[in-house]
Amino acid sequence: MIKKGLVLFGYDKPNRYSWSILMGYLENNSQLMETYDFIALPFQLYKSPQHSSKIKEIPFQNYDFVVLAFSLLSIQMNQFKEFSKSTPYFFNQFHPKIFTVAGGPHVTASPQEFQNLNVDFLIPGEGEIGFSQLLHTLYNASQDLLNYPMLNGVIQLKPKYSPGLPAKIIELGVTPSFSEKFRLFGPIEISRGCPYRCKFCQTGCSSNKMRHVPIQTVLQNVKRASEVKFDKVWFLTPNAFAYGSPNGITPNIEAVQELLTGISQINSIKGIYFGTFPSEVRPESVTREMLEIVTPLMTNRKLLIGAQTASNRLLKSIARGHSIEDVITAVDLMDEFGIGAEIDFIFGLPGEIEEDIQANISFFNQVLTNKVKNVRIHTHTFMPLPGTPFENENPGIIDPRISHIIGKLAKAGKAYGEYQAQAGLVKTRYDQK
Repeated sequence: MIKKGLVLFGYDKPNRYSWSILMGYLENNSQLMETYDFIALPFQLYKSPQHSSKIKEIPFQNYDFVVLAFSLLSIQMNQFKEFSKSTPYFFNQFHPKIFTVAGGPHVTASPQEFQNLNVDFLIPGEGEIGFSQLLHTLYNASQDLLNYPMLNGVIQLKPKYSPGLPAKIIELGVTPSFSEKFRLFGPIEISRGCPYRCKFCQTGCSSNKMRHVPIQTVLQNVKRASEVKFDKVWFLTPNAFAYGSPNGITPNIEAVQELLTGISQINSIKGIYFGTFPSEVRPESVTREMLEIVTPLMTNRKLLIGAQTASNRLLKSIARGHSIEDVITAVDLMDEFGIGAEIDFIFGLPGEIEEDIQANISFFNQVLTNKVKNVRIHTHTFMPLPGTPFENENPGIIDPRISHIIGKLAKAGKAYGEYQAQAGLVKTRYDQK
């Protein structure tokens, strides 16, 4: 009988974009496709006790071993730890040989947290090459006496700790950011990394150089996607208006124009959503020249802008790299072009004082009274993320005056978001149900 492995992972929010990209990479490896079956479950594996009936439908007896794969954000760690500690051997009732692999932003920032959890391997950073190499190694290793070599970008925790070799960086766009074989689709990835080192954010702290998928490669991937699934396209990038920029800071207007023009000429694409969720634009990159280019080519009539606070003092303290005046200038320019703004704000940032709270309240009042027009506030509460300069700070506390005015904005349709859940006032959408 031919040896066969099984890989299980949860294709659910908030990790589905990561899995679309990873499986788009893996499905192009014919050897892995022959030696493994991959099953994407519509829920997180750490919720498996709540979905045991679905798990029982899987024919585990057909496989020599099983790989449980997790991609984890920091906000998911409480649930993952609860599952790992309370039911560490849940899947062993279905198969005796289980390997657990974890990757994602939290693994990248805080791998040491996993040494006492029921995890065999970690893949920090970009996971395409490391996960592929690990699967090849697991398949070829003796199942009686595992002697793993050191792999690029893979940390081994069991049976003994091994740090692995430095991760290899892939060339972006060589494989599409979606999986046609497994029908896992997400936004088209066009860039990775961020040159800014905002003190609250993991992205720039883990990869501070911005890399771009070449224009012709993006167009090929969009065309391919349009033939199997897409008639509308979204993008995955830390800053849409920085696409093609050599330094990730100075906008490359010609590259953006060429990209969007090329996509608009693909007949089956009926909608282009650029600079909106799950990507955003930095306020200082919103210029008249950029808006003149993108407005006729993009379908969305709003842009997602990262502001984080209306206080210039606090913006400087958190190393944001722009001012509140940049935000207001961007909003005014966008309004001229008929483009609305959804603006990210984070409440309870480290070092926040009365002056900063008043600056936010003043700005929100201008939004509420339409002095700042065509704006919705996207609300967040500060959460200390590992791997950032603010990782050891206390979680944010929301001033009651901020909650009051956000309530007013929400009733007027001018605010939304999960700031209450992030502050621990209500359950998050990632809590087990």
